[in-house]
Amino acid sequence: MPAIIRQKQNLSLQQNVDELFRDSEKIEDIDLIPSPLEGDADASNMRILRMLIRSREEVQKLNFHWLYRMTVTKASLREKMTLFWHNHFATSVPFAYLMQQQNNMLRKHALGKFSDMLGAVSKDPAVMLYLNSQENTKDAPNENFAREVMELFTLGIGNYTEHDIKEGARAFTGWRINRKGEFTLNANLHDDGEKSFLGRKGNFNGDDIINILLEQKQTAQHITTKVYYEFVNEKINQGRVEELANDFLNSGYDIAKLMHAIFSSDWFYDEENIGAKIMSPSELIVRYAKLVNMEFEKEEALLGVQKILGQTLFFPPNVAGWKGGNAWIDSASLMVRLNMARMILNGSSDEYRPKPEFEDAAQYGSDKKRQVKVKSDWTALVNWFGGADDQDLLKEITDSFIQCNMQQVDIDIISNADNSSRMKYVSGLIANVMSLPEFQLI
Repeated sequence: MPAIIRQKQNLSLQQNVDELFRDSEKIEDIDLIPSPLEGDADASNMRILRMLIRSREEVQKLNFHWLYRMTVTKASLREKMTLFWHNHFATSVPFAYLMQQQNNMLRKHALGKFSDMLGAVSKDPAVMLYLNSQENTKDAPNENFAREVMELFTLGIGNYTEHDIKEGARAFTGWRINRKGEFTLNANLHDDGEKSFLGRKGNFNGDDIINILLEQKQTAQHITTKVYYEFVNEKINQGRVEELANDFLNSGYDIAKLMHAIFSSDWFYDEENIGAKIMSPSELIVRYAKLVNMEFEKEEALLGVQKILGQTLFFPPNVAGWKGGNAWIDSASLMVRLNMARMILNGSSDEYRPKPEFEDAAQYGSDKKRQVKVKSDWTALVNWFGGADDQDLLKEITDSFIQCNMQQVDIDIISNADNSSRMKYVSGLIANVMSLPEFQLI
């Protein structure tokens, strides 16, 4: 990792940005879970029941596989954007194959056109199940999807009316998923009457509603604000967002163009934007996996760590997703974050209690303590830094791993490092730097 940093330092800003996008041009689906309906004309109730029973174990494997993909892939920007859209279109259903399908759909469009992605999301089986599209009929419209597509996916709160929700819901009536997990339209359940939506009238269907939403400048503003919050700074610079949003709308919602503009801007590298954000749990786990080849002895321990850190992939807390920012930190997660590097170095952790969310209480109940055992390899890092003089060693490590400015380094970082061997001393010093709060700022 430090070697890669040094290599990047020899390239110009534009060369680094171009390489970042070039490495993410290729789209590789996750193909871990085979279709449970392959070869079937339809799915029986028993077949669907078996899918539900298997889904818990399969979605956990999907979780681990995606984290592994993030760790080893060259297409880091595409995976980062897939994670961003996973949180924007936050969904969780008890069908692992459908979650895999959705993940691949988000990956496909992650750097494409937001307009194409929104159309695909509106007909995605997992989203439709999660937001009750199956229950939306002309005789009894269900407003769940219509509300969320405006409140969360496009316009943002306060930029539509309850009337718009009701009329939008009518337009989406009849949208269905068949028993093979495919989108269909049931014309008998669709309301084909005239609707009034965002000041326009017509016999709108769901696709028309999506297109009207995309015509709104507020949609570009809302999406750009979320991108800025995630990639630049939680303190929004309205002037910059306004400029970016205008270009985003005029480009036809070209996500790659938006991200390229951000990464190529001088202000992106201003001091106020360096170390301005707390790293998400997934990013933190991936960073350790890349640096020291971290590998959990039991995969369920990785699940427990995600839970206590507050982000379990494929299980967002609700349709609004993870809040991020300071919400990543609470009394439980803070201690794990600050002790994680030493835990990895030592090969195990103190006992902890995962916070119960979706797991079976008998297995993951709050009254049951667990201990994480982990394997790691610090050799490459020690070899990289080991040649530095002792007086320069700490600076070399902090310069490599700390992005934001540090006023001073606590003397305990040096004094409590084990100096019984060069390997232990250097690896201990690295772990101590990784235990600093600044290590988790990006």
